Amino acid sequence: MALIECYECKRSISSEATACIHCGAPMAEGQTRAAQPASAASTISFGSLPRNKAVPETFAAAPAPAPEPKVMPAAAGRRRRQQAERAAVPQLDADGVRPVEGWLKIMAFLMPMIFVWFLLRSGHSLKQRLFGFGWLGLLILASTLSPNGSH
Repeated sequence: MALIECYECKRSISSEATACIHCGAPMAEGQTRAAQPASAASTISFGSLPRNKAVPETFAAAPAPAPEPKVMPAAAGRRRRQQAERAAVPQLDADGVRPVEGWLKIMAFLMPMIFVWFLLRSGHSLKQRLFGFGWLGLLILASTLSPNGSH
């Protein structure tokens, strides 16, 4: 048994092989590349492109396995739940009242028709609500008592 070159892909195969193990080209029985005359061809081949020995050949890799789900320690999950619970509870002042945020103070002063309703959220004191809705009522009263330009 000797190694011969496949006439199709030019790779080494066994002289006893009936077909090339690389490209599948059939081999004539007992016929080697050296013994085969140049004019006698037993099969028709459309050939393949010549191989460049300087370029490494690539092969299709098996698909990567699905990534394992990330396992989180129990303490990390407990810590995240505690942080979410703390974020859900509004921060209260020393007297147990939710402070009015700066943006709400400014917007309730400039556009009370829209932003004073945010004072109805849980945690705001009656004093804060009376102040906000009082300002809204004062602006509504001032706009109804203002002199109209149409006489």
